Amino acid sequence: MGSSGRGTRAAASAAQPLVTRAIPSSGETIPAVGLGTWQTFDTRGGLDAQREVLRRFVAHGGRVVDASPMYGRAEAVVGELAAELQVADKLFLATKVWTSGRDAGVAQMEESLRRLRTKKLDLMQVHNLVDWRAHLATLRASSF
Repeated sequence: MGSSGRGTRAAASAAQPLVTRAIPSSGETIPAVGLGTWQTFDTRGGLDAQREVLRRFVAHGGRVVDASPMYGRAEAVVGELAAELQVADKLFLATKVWTSGRDAGVAQMEESLRRLRTKKLDLMQVHNLVDWRAHLATLRASSF
């Protein structure tokens, strides 16, 4: 099929509404598919490709961006690019805590807020269930 066929498919798929799901506790709907940042956003080099991915992602209705301190520089890169592109308020930011101990967990969550350049996260997950009891207690008692 020639390039005009691919363009037609791309235009048709772009016109389709995003599949969304409701968050049970709030009723907020978010796209069912998000942008993972493992490896691709963990970079110290030029950010042209990542900038364009995030720009297009948001332009096409994407919102959910998932990161983790385990992903190297991914949180910092997402925070930097979201601020630069002025799309931070359009994103549903999800990250993780993956350390042991309450104090270490709080410190890691605070660092994630700083790296992502936000005051509140939309979703905090416990990565690989590391010390989940301690982190769950912290999350239930805090505003992360």
